[in-house]
Amino acid sequence: MSDSDNYDFERLPIDFFQFVKDLQTHAKHEQHSYRLARALQIRARVALHNSAIPNAEGGPLIFLQPWYFAGNNDVMRHEIAHVMLWWSGLESRIIQEYGLEQGGKVIERLCNQAIAFLRIPQPLVNAAVKRHGVSARAVQVLMKQTGAPYQMCMERLIFDDPTAERAGFMTSGKYISAIAICNSKLPFWLAHRVPEPQLVVPEASLIQLYVITGCSDLCGDQAGSGRDRVRAGGPFASAT
Repeated sequence: MSDSDNYDFERLPIDFFQFVKDLQTHAKHEQHSYRLARALQIRARVALHNSAIPNAEGGPLIFLQPWYFAGNNDVMRHEIAHVMLWWSGLESRIIQEYGLEQGGKVIERLCNQAIAFLRIPQPLVNAAVKRHGVSARAVQVLMKQTGAPYQMCMERLIFDDPTAERAGFMTSGKYISAIAICNSKLPFWLAHRVPEPQLVVPEASLIQLYVITGCSDLCGDQAGSGRDRVRAGGPFASAT
């Protein structure tokens, strides 16, 4: 990355997610969050609140609440992403450009987006795309392989190449329940009523999924759950 003060902030997601991918390669694409932290020599400690100190004496340190410590979870991945962002040198640029308050929001969004990259490594994405293309079927394969929710897998594939034109969506009943867009656009938005999405975006691939809805406690027991049929459209690459 350039050391110039004239950094192009449109490159921010491109540079950061490529940096994340490079670190994953160094860690041999480890998916388990605790083992990934160890592979990157990031120390973990139990604490009352989740946080990260990338420049701690003795090396990067993340603090996790007891139920997240030593496990395989997205909270740990989020804190690992904070260390990665600091390592990349982009965190200081963000704060300098946007200030502490707004810059902090940008940092949190990047670290949240990085979770999908850390949970779904590049070799799995490459294999799914090679077999199924940029499609809803590829997302379904990633979902089965990683246990990640459909929306996370969809976003992982949509944002895999930040320079590409891609879009994807999910419906619940006749309404749009989730979308992901990269350098593209869709003719609808969240909560819009779209009874027949294949008529609106005929280039999209469509599959039907059955998902469990309800609330869960920290141990993962479901309460008040039910089965919803949803339709997943895309992802698809926009025509150029």
